[in-house]
Formats: sequence, structure tokens, C-alpha cells
Amino acid sequence: MGKAQEIKKLDAALSKYVRSSNADDSGYTSCFTCGVSKPWKQLDCGHFMGRSKYATRWLYDLDAGLVNVMPQCKRCNMTNGGQQYLYGQRLDERFGKGTADRIMQMSNQPSKHNLHDLIEWRKGYEEKLKG
Repeated sequence: MGKAQEIKKLDAALSKYVRSSNADDSGYTSCFTCGVSKPWKQLDCGHFMGRSKYATRWLYDLDAGLVNVMPQCKRCNMTNGGQQYLYGQRLDERFGKGTADRIMQMSNQPSKHNLHDLIEWRKGYEEKLKG
């Protein structure tokens, strides 16, 4: 399998994990930017720094407070362009002042992910989904 196909599979696994792991017992998740609550399958996996920024594309480390992806409703994510400013404010509120700036700085670092890394990350998210 090529790198492009593995990136697609990793994106899908991360998206499903981020949206479902933020759901309550009834399967509802709140949009990170506007707060609307919907079934997790109806939300997107929104990015603070866009997917073209490979250094942070899959950044989701709650323990370290470094989170570039969170559930977003389609209105915030697609219609309103991801609500980047509001997203950054929410990151700082939840994980501490300066979080958005750190993630923005990280996103501009050069990064090359090899196929092995992508496969391992995907498998990690798939395992978390099972368990």
C-alpha cells in the first residue's frame, strides 16, 4: 500500500476516534467551536491548523494539551472555514494560554512522516476504537 492510501486510512481512523471519544453516553458530541450537540457521526473532525500542515495534521495529545483536531459541526468546519480564530481561543481556554500559538509554531516546522510511522499511528487509533 502506498503512502497516499495510508494517509487516507490514518485520517479516517483519527477522525472516527476523535469524534467518538468525545461523545457522551448517549453518543452525542459537542462542536468544539460553537457548542452545538449532535450525534458524533454527524460531526466532522475539524483542524485548527489545516491538513496541509503535516507537522500537526494528526496532533491529538490530550495529556500534553497539544490538540490540533477536535469535533466540529459541518457549519463551523466547512461553511465557516473552520472558525480558526475561535478554535484557537477554545484551545487556550481548555489547555492553557499559549496553546494555540504553540500549535501554530509547530505546524510550520518541516516534517516528513515515513510509511511506517503512518501505519503505526493508524493502528494505534484503530486499537483505541476497539477498546
